Amino acid sequence: MATTAGAGPSALILTQSKWLRLLTVLLFYFTQGFPIGLFFYAIPAWMAANGAGASDIAWVVGAGGLPWSLKLINGFLIDRYTFLPMGRRRSWIIGAQTILVGVFVAGAIMSPAASDLTLLAGFAFVANFAVTFQDVGIDSLMIDMMPEEERARASGFMFGAQVIGISAATALGGAMFQNFGFGAGLVAAAAVPAFVLLYGILIREREGERRLPWSAGKAHPNSQLNQIEAWWPLLKRAFRALFSPYSLLLIPILLGRSIPYGSLDTFNPVLFTQTVGWELDEWTSFYATLTFVGGIFALLLGGWIVEKLGVERAILGASIFGVALMLVMGSTQSMWGNGWYSAGFVVLNDAAFLFYSIAMIPLCMRLCSPAVAATQFTIFMAIGNFGRPIGATIASFTAGEGNPHWMYWIAGMTWCVVALTVIFVRFPKANVAKSTPDGEGIAARVN
Repeated sequence: MATTAGAGPSALILTQSKWLRLLTVLLFYFTQGFPIGLFFYAIPAWMAANGAGASDIAWVVGAGGLPWSLKLINGFLIDRYTFLPMGRRRSWIIGAQTILVGVFVAGAIMSPAASDLTLLAGFAFVANFAVTFQDVGIDSLMIDMMPEEERARASGFMFGAQVIGISAATALGGAMFQNFGFGAGLVAAAAVPAFVLLYGILIREREGERRLPWSAGKAHPNSQLNQIEAWWPLLKRAFRALFSPYSLLLIPILLGRSIPYGSLDTFNPVLFTQTVGWELDEWTSFYATLTFVGGIFALLLGGWIVEKLGVERAILGASIFGVALMLVMGSTQSMWGNGWYSAGFVVLNDAAFLFYSIAMIPLCMRLCSPAVAATQFTIFMAIGNFGRPIGATIASFTAGEGNPHWMYWIAGMTWCVVALTVIFVRFPKANVAKSTPDGEGIAARVN
């Protein structure tokens, strides 16, 4: 194994410290919330306050959302190309973070008006484009670095840190835009990603690697053995992993989270404004508070609880609880008009979703091959996200046709399929081929 003078636990090497790995997840996922909070919430509110119409705001929000729908491409690029002397993932993460800071600084310097739609949309697109690469890079880095027993805790950090980052960026951006102007707001927002960028430069993946392209160090043997240097072997390896029996059996679990989510996201605003009788701001404030509290809980306790229960038990418990909730809600339509009843359902159901989601991430990581981890994990997440439009369609054909109780029953049956999958399928307890925390591991096969 390559060595350098001064290398050791004090040298900020990820393979040598569990808490450094968890801190890395926490900081970079917190940063991910900043372009989302700014370009999806704070900047649209600032535009509206300065006379922009809905179509203008939609142009900027749509530009910010576009890179997230193209994220599948990122995994292939990150697996195929890298600068190995800095590790397999870190050069991508640092590069993406640098672009994100640069966008905020450029926006502060140019300080566009609310009517400068092309400029605002361009900033929204580039900032979110950068953070999608950072997102895939961090996910695949953790698959490379983390042993199985750390992944549930890391998953809780992922969910919690991003939600808190979104909330922080929205609040900071709104206050700064209102009181000090657009440029000052982006300068303040750039400070956090800049700090995390410095942290990303200081850490290293494995012993002996470079911190920057021009510093001393060389590629670690583990990184060299896991890197695939041609497109055809990469594609073949990725699709072989995706069509393995365990990956195919994972599909119901991926869709089991997003199909009910898509149905409820579609129907809940109708339920609370038309049936319960809440004002729109009452519903949005309630759900925003619930989401923020869920993020705090995920960060502090969610991952720890899933870690203690075990991934499969957590998914099974959440899905069985979800089945019961959906069947009860679907069978008690006469009670929906009571605010406490429907709000209680949302709180309990979101708790089930939270535990389900935290547990699902380490299961997906467990089935990823390190050589194609960025590609495989991104495709898993894309399959999962595909369930949301399916759920929205189900809501349209049930609740939209006057039979909303059927929507809950279908969601309950979806979670029942998940429970049966977890009961009867024995997923592997760890990666078949993985990088171990000491930086060594089983080499990926390269054709």
